[in-house]
Amino acid sequence: MTLSPSEILKARKSLEGVVYHTPLTYSKKLSEISGAEVYLKWENLQKTGSFKLRGAYNKISSLTPEERSKGIITASAGNHALAVALVAKMMNIRAIVVVPENAPKIKVNQCRAFGAEVIPKGANYDESVAYCKKMISETGATYIPSFEDYKVIAGQGTIGCEILEEMPDTNVILVPVGGGSLISGIALWAKTVNPNIRVVGVQSTAAYTMYECFKAKKIVDVPVPPTVADGLAGGISQMTLDLALKYVDEIVLAKEEELKKAILWVLKNERQVVEGAGIVGPAAILERKIRFKAGGKVVVVISGGNIDMGLLNLPE
Repeated sequence: MTLSPSEILKARKSLEGVVYHTPLTYSKKLSEISGAEVYLKWENLQKTGSFKLRGAYNKISSLTPEERSKGIITASAGNHALAVALVAKMMNIRAIVVVPENAPKIKVNQCRAFGAEVIPKGANYDESVAYCKKMISETGATYIPSFEDYKVIAGQGTIGCEILEEMPDTNVILVPVGGGSLISGIALWAKTVNPNIRVVGVQSTAAYTMYECFKAKKIVDVPVPPTVADGLAGGISQMTLDLALKYVDEIVLAKEEELKKAILWVLKNERQVVEGAGIVGPAAILERKIRFKAGGKVVVVISGGNIDMGLLNLPE
């Protein structure tokens, strides 16, 4: 099976009345810095504070009654876990969430508040996934992948629909990249609507798995050091790499050591709280990592806002 634009349109229909159509706003300061017209797509204002609800709902709503009765299970650094926990609550399905032991407290506590059983296991996302897959055979629960699934990717692609309906003359879309579902879905839709749109992925110099795999055109082992952008850390799948190689133009890296400054910059200039994984787009612009055509229209996807304030040495 391959992912088609019609799957994204079906996802759009299934998400009607479930997710927010998030704001797209002009950034005067980022426009002045870049020489382009820069707009920010605020998925940090989505329910659960990130884009992940789109893919999780699209996937879980496709399960059979029998699958739902056995419950669902997932592994996540946080935002996907939150989304799965909320959808499970909405649909009255039992949910187990395996999170890395260093997962942000704000996300873990919210998962529990939604009624999910949270199991901290593993030093990083990949170790959590390994433990989670062991539990599937014990519980009979259906695994809800965070990125390596066409229903999940189609759900994330609905952000592309919203952007291009609102701003059809967009020239460039900047997208944070972790496992790759967000950029795969958006890029597929964008290139279907207009093959000339440039889609640029952004990672951090400490969370750069897709960057290396994209460059090598194959899955390669990449170290996963600690990072402020915890939502971007960990592996990718062959599925998302294949889609990225087909539809994404370029992947750039924002400096890990500049991410906290970028979070504070956006807080000060845009009055929005953005997490490390969501800040990489503005950070890359502030670092002048990407060249834009003068006056071109650029949309930067802000993927989430769930941050432990302790990371910034600010009061919670």
